[in-house]
Amino acid sequence: MKLFKILLAGSLVANLALIAAVASKPSLVPSAVRDFFHLHDAKAEAAQRASQRAAAEARAATDQAVASRALLWSALASDDLPTLVAHLRAAGFSSAVIRAIVSSQIDQRFHARTKELLGTVADTPFWKSEPTMGFGTPKFFETYNQISRERAKMMRELLGDDLFAGTGDDPTAAQRRQYGNLSKAKIDLIQRIEEDYSEMRSQISSATQGIVLPEDRAKLALLEREKLVDLAVLLTPQELEDYQMRTSTITGRLRMPLSIIDATEAEFLAIYRVQAQYADVLYPSGSAVAGISYSSSEQSQQRRDAQQKIADQLKQVLDPARYADYVRASTYEFQQLYRLVQQENLPTAAAVRTYDLRDTAAQESLRIFNDQALDPEQKRAALQTLAQNTSAQIVGLLGANAGNAYVKSASWLNYISQGKAVTFGADGRSTSYRSLPTPGK
Repeated sequence: MKLFKILLAGSLVANLALIAAVASKPSLVPSAVRDFFHLHDAKAEAAQRASQRAAAEARAATDQAVASRALLWSALASDDLPTLVAHLRAAGFSSAVIRAIVSSQIDQRFHARTKELLGTVADTPFWKSEPTMGFGTPKFFETYNQISRERAKMMRELLGDDLFAGTGDDPTAAQRRQYGNLSKAKIDLIQRIEEDYSEMRSQISSATQGIVLPEDRAKLALLEREKLVDLAVLLTPQELEDYQMRTSTITGRLRMPLSIIDATEAEFLAIYRVQAQYADVLYPSGSAVAGISYSSSEQSQQRRDAQQKIADQLKQVLDPARYADYVRASTYEFQQLYRLVQQENLPTAAAVRTYDLRDTAAQESLRIFNDQALDPEQKRAALQTLAQNTSAQIVGLLGANAGNAYVKSASWLNYISQGKAVTFGADGRSTSYRSLPTPGK
């Protein structure tokens, strides 16, 4: 082992000596070796020169492109926006490009007023709300809307039909689903109208700061009427009716229950048309779209009356079995059950049987509650046993995961376990209960 170490050390010393000699006297290196390294050095230098030339050419091309664009813009640019639009059109730019350029120029003209109104986050001390959190005063709302109207008016006057020009010839699948069989041009127009009114609605919503006054409701209703007027100019009566049906709050609320029961188009139309008669009562103008909730005792009663009328009419247009399916699928509790069985890959029938246990358990809880042969403590014990047996049945139908999750969330089952008799409303949504007297009283 020592001999190996001695030889290794000697080899290293010899190599170092050789490298030193070559470095001090390159002529000692054989000509073949010198030629090899010279050849590779020449190739490296040639590659480096080629890379430098390519980089210089790229810089020159970039500088030329920048200069060309600057020259082109100087030929097209004009502080007079109508002249700018005319130049851009004459140069052959697309409507979408013209719209983008003009929009940017108009934004610059409104920048100072908008900044003054909105302020900037950077200028706001950390102990104060951000400027966007201060939206809401009537003065702010009026000023902001005035700027928006002036900007929109300027864009329309400058661009005309080009304002709504699309980027493609055919609507997307999502646009077809939302707007139906309309041309791309009409869809683009509708979307711009929607954007304008959505912006105004959001400002009203911000201005309320959660407190909706009668004048706020009047503003929202006015916006809805004005939007329909704008759309009526663009669409035929049939197209407008189809648009309203596709975009209404009613349709949005119907999608979940009608998907659960796999409704046909005829069933959807029948249900929609019945509910549409009471849309103003069910969904007052602007409340749903603006994210605002408001009600009064009078409105609540009107809503209950409307729901009863809807139920009576739906019983006439749907056969009894399908009406029962629809009512069940419209309740939040069944929708929750439906999601659970979907997650567990169980059949929808399991959700239906579980939901039906509610009625069975409710009827039995009333029977126990009204049983004159039992004293309060016996009734309480019987109701607790009923709740335990029903919970076991639910777990048996849904399995441990989904079953226990539903049992924990089912308020009606909790009521029964506490010794209360449960009753469900005809619509399946409302729940009421009766309590046994407290022990010792």
